[in-house]
Amino acid sequence: MDKYKTISAFNKWFSNINFKKLPFSIREKISQADKYHKKFAFEHFLKVFLYGIDHECESLREMDTAFVSPDLQQTMALDAISHSQLSRELAQMDDEILWAIFAQLLEKARSKTPVTKRNALYLVDSSTFPLNTTRYPWADFRSTKAGIKLHLKLCFMDKEHLYPDQFEVTNAVEHDDNHLEVFVNQPEATYIFDRGYIDYERLDEMEADGYFFVTRVKKNTKIHVRETYDTSQSKNILRDQMVVLGTQVYLTSPFRLVTIQDEKGKQLRFVTNRFDVTAQEVADMYKARWQIELFFKHIKQHMTIKKLFSHSEKGVSNQIILAMIASLLTYLLKVETGSKKSPFQIKRLLKHLLFQPFEELWVLLVPT
Repeated sequence: MDKYKTISAFNKWFSNINFKKLPFSIREKISQADKYHKKFAFEHFLKVFLYGIDHECESLREMDTAFVSPDLQQTMALDAISHSQLSRELAQMDDEILWAIFAQLLEKARSKTPVTKRNALYLVDSSTFPLNTTRYPWADFRSTKAGIKLHLKLCFMDKEHLYPDQFEVTNAVEHDDNHLEVFVNQPEATYIFDRGYIDYERLDEMEADGYFFVTRVKKNTKIHVRETYDTSQSKNILRDQMVVLGTQVYLTSPFRLVTIQDEKGKQLRFVTNRFDVTAQEVADMYKARWQIELFFKHIKQHMTIKKLFSHSEKGVSNQIILAMIASLLTYLLKVETGSKKSPFQIKRLLKHLLFQPFEELWVLLVPT
């Protein structure tokens, strides 16, 4: 089989991006940009950087050197590119175009795996990327260290079905608390977040607006028990109660407090407004929050965000948007093939079969 006459695994992965269906204003931006980049059009830019991120290239020089490969030249329809040009393009690229592509892919992900109250959770958290103050003076963090922070909402259905749904990039000095309200925007959904986001009035507002939540309570939280439910049939559920939180100055609406004992004997307390599930299900919902920690670890270690390609603020932001686009492309490939493998497993396979005919990857992905 001539691999150049069949669709490669990379091009199949990339094919969920449909330039013709982008908004007219975005297509005009791309057209204008391409007038001045005839040898390195926007599609070249996108393919090269998505390749660099997904292939875990450590620098723009490595991406430059990779073009000694005839397979890469054939796939990119490009003979060569210099690292200096890559650096300029990343720092100058209009991020509205990248955001529009992310939005297009997100719409596809949502349509292929519709979210309901019963089948999905939204995991909310942030992660800091420490940076050098000399190279990144704009990234306010501490007096001796710079940094950026990725605020993320991850749609989680199970360990095999998860993808980034919404995100923001800020200087690391910015507090997480400012971003929860932006991410809580889909009524009937259940949001899982750490106790650092807890605010009594916010929990009440979520309850009143039809949003569900599960979070841990702080050690100093004032708890007033209104009712205690039977937990005799559960081994690790210590208490299941209806409570209100706060002091006489401000008391919340009635919520549910589930106290469990984990494998190490530690007691954990979760507060929620979900009374329609079991206490164990509440505990399992919060346990799913670990998946967003794994996602952060994955993008830091395996999607090149730890080693940023650019020192400019715009270049750094563009790289993170590209990493999220790559993540959605992998998720869509998983859904379309019906694979039982996790997105992370598929990414590892894709890395080794990138330029091979897609049929070779298909055999490994499709369940037998």
